[in-house]
Amino acid sequence: MQIPPLLERIRSKPVTIWATSSIIALINRFVYSLTIACLPDLLQSKLHVPRADNGMITAVFGVGGLIAALSVGYISDKIQNRLYPQLFAAFLYIVAGAIFYSTTRFYQVILFRFVLGMASSIADTILFTVVADVYPANLLGLKMAVLFVFDNVGNMLGPVVGGEAYQAMGVDGIAVIVMCLGMAEFVMISVFVRNSLEIRHLVNPAEDTTMPTMYVDSSTSSVADGKPLEMEANDVEGSQETSAVASTLNGQNDKGNADTPETGDLTMWKLVRKTPVIGPTIAIFVATGLQSVIETVFPLRLNDKFGYSPEKIGVAFLIVDGILILAMPLVGFLNDHVIARRGERMRYYTIAMGAMCVLVSLIVIAVAPTYAVLITGYSLFAITAMVVIVPSQSAFGDFINSTQSPAMAQCYSLAAVAEGVANISLPPISTALYSACGFLTMLISMGTTLCVVCAAAVLAFPVRHYWMRARSQI
Repeated sequence: MQIPPLLERIRSKPVTIWATSSIIALINRFVYSLTIACLPDLLQSKLHVPRADNGMITAVFGVGGLIAALSVGYISDKIQNRLYPQLFAAFLYIVAGAIFYSTTRFYQVILFRFVLGMASSIADTILFTVVADVYPANLLGLKMAVLFVFDNVGNMLGPVVGGEAYQAMGVDGIAVIVMCLGMAEFVMISVFVRNSLEIRHLVNPAEDTTMPTMYVDSSTSSVADGKPLEMEANDVEGSQETSAVASTLNGQNDKGNADTPETGDLTMWKLVRKTPVIGPTIAIFVATGLQSVIETVFPLRLNDKFGYSPEKIGVAFLIVDGILILAMPLVGFLNDHVIARRGERMRYYTIAMGAMCVLVSLIVIAVAPTYAVLITGYSLFAITAMVVIVPSQSAFGDFINSTQSPAMAQCYSLAAVAEGVANISLPPISTALYSACGFLTMLISMGTTLCVVCAAAVLAFPVRHYWMRARSQI
């Protein structure tokens, strides 16, 4: 089918990728949070499920997400197409809604959450991947931050809309909303979204001369074994320093974070062993895991210490989400400003600093004597967690762009895997420690351990880089 020229121009712009990814982020989080308000009533009052089984709902969502995250990145990179996974995620929303419609059995809720976990993981992985495909390092921070803004808007609206829909129409109302959003997303992607890798090549035609061999005809390519030309030149000269690889999208030499030239396609297993990647992966595990911990124990703390009702607890989350939405663009802008002035390796120092600030915010939450101080600490935590997450997500794009590897989606799959593992493992640990040791001991012990590990992991790459450079100068 012939696409009208105006629509084709719209589809071929990087800003279209960014805009549609933001909408997908909103839909993804909105659909996820739709059932938060109604699940307790549905499970206990309607299906008569023991409260002890409620945790299975979170677990199966995480399992579905892990399965999808482990596969979607490899498949997307293998077929060199981002569009098909996005369409499949939208289709899974429709399937999930159909499963949830007229739910009368617990297994239907389990299956709904499993499919929803798969859809959410695919959508999350690809929406970050496509933005990193088409934007250079010095613009990634703000772009990623805006994605998280839309994510938080969806998180705020979902429980409110879901609660009203459940009161008016029961589970059928929520199921219809999920199916309609899935269909709307499917249509939006089909009409307005183009494969981001095609846009990447349009934005930077010169990339064809430095792309891995899988992109070019081997009979005419001057690239051997997937090495960019700059890397081959460095090999010939015998340089032991980190190569300053040309940025994929802006054509300028930057302070890329590829510590060694790559000689072939990167897989997830190879990626996770790279110091520029493992640090941000651990950082995402820590930041998202601590977010899940706070979301789990914060309502318990408000109820135990202050005796607040669920309504007032919900207001607390709305306040924090509102503050975070206002602060996120500033976090992204400052991140880009630092990268533009100091280079991409500053992301790692930013992440480490953010981890220490997260620890400070957790201490404020732990010792807060009043509701106002508790909300202040929680707001500080939400912002500093984004100071960790935004540059971590951007660092994946930096690494893949600097190595010229066609493994962008697999790299972002690691982020989804880290988040899934954190969401499954850390909240149960926190609730067990909360019951055994109390809120203060639990939060400070977990926070200190995780934040110190995070800072050490992300600083391993720049420390290793400077150590190698110092050795080469001896």
